[in-house]
Amino acid sequence: MSRYSNISKVKHNKVMRIGTADLPIYKSQNSDILLLAVYGDKCDMISQQYYGTTDYWWFIASVNNLTSNNIEAGTQIRVPLSIDQAILK
Repeated sequence: MSRYSNISKVKHNKVMRIGTADLPIYKSQNSDILLLAVYGDKCDMISQQYYGTTDYWWFIASVNNLTSNNIEAGTQIRVPLSIDQAILK
């Protein structure tokens, strides 16, 4: 039995992926909050501060094209006011 047998498989453009999801495409809005990251800022802590949970760290990372939870000091971060578009496919 494979350890991946219970994980969903996604096929897109003839490419099979295991346990992944398509991130939403976010269009920036005038109501978005713009932050300038300081040393130690992380997506999960920003999610906690603005959404009341760390669950949407991936949405903040996706909106800002980040590849890590850690954010380099001086980076401008966009935080959407609403999580309505935070839906994984």
